[in-house]
Amino acid sequence: MMPTSIDRRALVSRHDPVLRDGSDAVLSVGNGSFAVGVDRTGTQTFSGPGSEETRLNILAEWGWHTSPDAPPTSWESLLRTYPTHRGPASYLDLDGPGGTEDPGPAAAWYRENPHKVSLLRCTLVDRRTGRTPEDAEIEDTEQQLDLWRGTIRSRFRFRGRACEVLTTADPHHDALALRLDAPGLDLVLTFPYGTGAWDRASDWDRPEAHRTAVEGSRVRRDLDDLSYDVAVHGASLSQPAAHTVAVGHPAEALDGHTPLDVVLQLHPRTAPEIALSGRADPGSLAEGLTGPQVRARAAAFWAAHWEGTGALDLGEAEDPRAAELERRAVLSRYLQRVHAAGTMPPAETGLLANSWRGKFHLEMHWWHAAHFALWGDAPSLRRSVDFYAAALPVARATATRQHCRGARWPKQIGPDLRESPSDIGPFLIWQQPHPIHLAELLRRADPSSSTEPMLQEIVEETALCLVDLLREDPDGLGIGPPVIGAQERHVDERARLHDPAFELSYAAWALRIADRWRHLRGDRTAGELTAIARRIHAPLTAQGRLSTFRGERAMDRSDHPSHLLAYGMVPPTGTVPAQAAHLALDDVLADWDWDSTWGWDYPALAMTATRLGRPETAVEALLLPTVKNRVDAAGHFPQREGLPAYLPANGGTLIALALMTAGWDEGPAAPGLPTQWGARSEGILPLPG
Repeated sequence: MMPTSIDRRALVSRHDPVLRDGSDAVLSVGNGSFAVGVDRTGTQTFSGPGSEETRLNILAEWGWHTSPDAPPTSWESLLRTYPTHRGPASYLDLDGPGGTEDPGPAAAWYRENPHKVSLLRCTLVDRRTGRTPEDAEIEDTEQQLDLWRGTIRSRFRFRGRACEVLTTADPHHDALALRLDAPGLDLVLTFPYGTGAWDRASDWDRPEAHRTAVEGSRVRRDLDDLSYDVAVHGASLSQPAAHTVAVGHPAEALDGHTPLDVVLQLHPRTAPEIALSGRADPGSLAEGLTGPQVRARAAAFWAAHWEGTGALDLGEAEDPRAAELERRAVLSRYLQRVHAAGTMPPAETGLLANSWRGKFHLEMHWWHAAHFALWGDAPSLRRSVDFYAAALPVARATATRQHCRGARWPKQIGPDLRESPSDIGPFLIWQQPHPIHLAELLRRADPSSSTEPMLQEIVEETALCLVDLLREDPDGLGIGPPVIGAQERHVDERARLHDPAFELSYAAWALRIADRWRHLRGDRTAGELTAIARRIHAPLTAQGRLSTFRGERAMDRSDHPSHLLAYGMVPPTGTVPAQAAHLALDDVLADWDWDSTWGWDYPALAMTATRLGRPETAVEALLLPTVKNRVDAAGHFPQREGLPAYLPANGGTLIALALMTAGWDEGPAAPGLPTQWGARSEGILPLPG
């Protein structure tokens, strides 16, 4: 553990979420590869058939399901030829006329498969009637997440009797411990089928399509290509219906008044292999797991996590904004470790709920994971960076189809490593430099990382493709066509678009970093990438403005103000004058369509303000009171209907706060925090300068 003068327990515990009747937030427990969301009973009682709730799931990295129906046509049939400066190149596209709303039958199948499935549902039932309690029968609820110990304590009354449920996830196994002191209520497990719905993880209407069988203390599950077991420790099992398992007290506690202390451990029998790579023992069954063991292991894990990583203490500040930023930081760190610290890049809703059917977007990976290295938890970043090594053969094949060397990274992908068809994703380019950026953050956290062959290969292959994606013109090097900028506008013009401003800046910076890696390993070609980077166009209009595209294109003032990332997320490289960044930031703050933004846009604004030496603007930007920047009591950023959480906003908040607190190489101290706040920090690393 690192030396510390900050009282970490006091800092963390003052932000323990406490939910009472009427709260719409959902608390969760997990270990980065496995997570459980619960309702106010500490279980998932108010979910399931007929419920509109999408956040009450048990999800694991390996829990993917594919429809047994064959796709209408092959994935390769969706490749379309686009003209490029390298010659005609194949890009994945749609086979329907209506974009994501009507992608065509083949594109729809590949977008929907595989999909992440909720592995089971644990509910309370009325012992007298065998039915789920009515909402009004659960009264006087109070639920607290003990962040220091990783346990949710849920208290309520059922028919006037006091009840208490403790909910804890094991830090090393895919296991959930439930301690139920709930007179009059029993525990039941129910099992759904998978669904290709965009935001759902359960289909309750196809009982004939899957199998649930109790064998002793184990539940055996089979869903087409996914098979897994649920080992139940500390209880007896019976099966009253096809996909319903009743969990009873062990024989020595038949009086019904002794609390039930049960552990549900999940273990895949068949699952996508890529989901298991990099994790030493993803779901091995442990003998005799008990509730007290799981709670003790979780408490030790979370205490070590908080003590051994970075901390930002704003407790001395009288400004209420400081307390809110500190709350967002603590809760974001918890949620990211629960939902986004596994071996694969997470979905944007993590392991709380499905979005995009549980698939992950690699252009969001930097927002999900960069903060781990900055806040002293580099191993959590490293686990997901290893994913690029597994995906390297597929990325090389994509690069070859597009006449590039190296590896071309996709936007949306699943554990089968098959890119999802889209009229947007395959044309985005800003995910391409991310592996270089993430590897560099790992190197800064641990300099020995630069000697690891796997990371060296990822950096080099990424850079080679990035070089070949650059377009030579009489004045230098540009990007595209075809291309779509990070703003994701002008989709119908993808075959003609070129030179998105942020991407120009990001490519130039990333190539310089890749060249530094060549120098570190003594490569004889060191210097070439920097020379190429110097030829990339400055991302400015002819009038010297920083806009979304270089040149004369009018700026669409909606969605992401992504051009600001060219001077914020990307360190100043000399190609964007500070005055141009000042004017661009003020322009966005004065007049932008905030309802169309996304949660990571506010950290982006704060990073630009911080790089410009405007701490007050950075704080205001990070806390802008817009619909996409709200944070609920659990720490989630709801974005819209069907998207009740958004982890890139949590990760982005942590990245921005790291920059605001620790600054950058040879930069000022705490450049984004008001000096009168008296901020104290430990273990937070500066960003590249």
